[in-house]
Amino acid sequence: MYDVVDLTVSLCTIPSLTGNEADVVDDLAARLTRLGATVQRQNVGGIVGRDNLLATVDRSRPIDVLLTTHIDTVPPFYPPVRSVDVDGDEVLTGRGVIDAKGIAAAMMVAWQRLLARADGQGENVGVLFVVGEETNSDGAKQAAATGFCPPVRYFIDGEPTDGLLCRAMKGVLAFELSVKGKAAHSAYPHAGHSATHQLLDDLHRLMHHAWPTTDFGETTLNVGTLEGGLAPNVIAPHAKARLMMRPTDHPDRILDTIRGLLSPTTQLDVMTKASPVNLHTVPGEPTCIVAFGSDVPHLGPVLSARHGAPMLFGPGSILDAHTDHERVKTRDLRAAVDAYERMALHLLRQT
Repeated sequence: MYDVVDLTVSLCTIPSLTGNEADVVDDLAARLTRLGATVQRQNVGGIVGRDNLLATVDRSRPIDVLLTTHIDTVPPFYPPVRSVDVDGDEVLTGRGVIDAKGIAAAMMVAWQRLLARADGQGENVGVLFVVGEETNSDGAKQAAATGFCPPVRYFIDGEPTDGLLCRAMKGVLAFELSVKGKAAHSAYPHAGHSATHQLLDDLHRLMHHAWPTTDFGETTLNVGTLEGGLAPNVIAPHAKARLMMRPTDHPDRILDTIRGLLSPTTQLDVMTKASPVNLHTVPGEPTCIVAFGSDVPHLGPVLSARHGAPMLFGPGSILDAHTDHERVKTRDLRAAVDAYERMALHLLRQT
């Protein structure tokens, strides 16, 4: 039986930045095979070894519960370190310890426990590890759209949720605004058209708009990147910005509002969008609503047309993800193993 902390350390020792997941894919495939699983690989993006992994025990049996998470990480890579914090708790720090290779480790150990049960229920549980979540979820999209993963009754997606089962998650809307202006000497602004001024006016309207608040919470907006212009003494001939919203309404309605607020010549290009999602919960498990995005909307097609339901759960805080101090308490990793096993057994009894 794997130890979840040791397994997390081993996985997080292997760099797996998005687009370069092949080494950790090979490691996980070998480990899953040693557990007695049949492991299928699906290449994503044409990069050798950059594969989704689907692990099952008996493909003739339906997958009633799927444990799934992503195995890519954001940059930069830094290796795992075990330490003790000021409260005396053992802590792991390192890229991926919560987002999400520590979660992958917890799912593997929970699956081991389920497979060891005498009643054989674990054979109706599968594991899906995908690549590419941190950019455009290309792994999850491909796994769902191509039939690589057969229909499942439930899936539990793993992301850091502070050990709470999510009852809902906000949507996501990422887009780019671009403006073409006309260059001129800055002493004669009437001779040109400033792309930066137009873009700033557009951004001001977006930032001061009263975006909707629903049962999912407040719709938020972040201007992530800004660039434009040539020099302080030149009227800017071009400008662009990339924005990320966490909508609590359907993203298409948000886009209609955005288009109405923009200048007529400002171009809008959508990079990704997903609607808010209500999630399945389990009686007795504490719940939360999260604002971050995940693979949940993209994995929707793998759910059985008959009563399929998604779930979202994982150890660690999203506030520690993507930082230079990504961390998790080892007791939270062990608690996550218990939780994945407990929730899977509950779901199996519902099938």
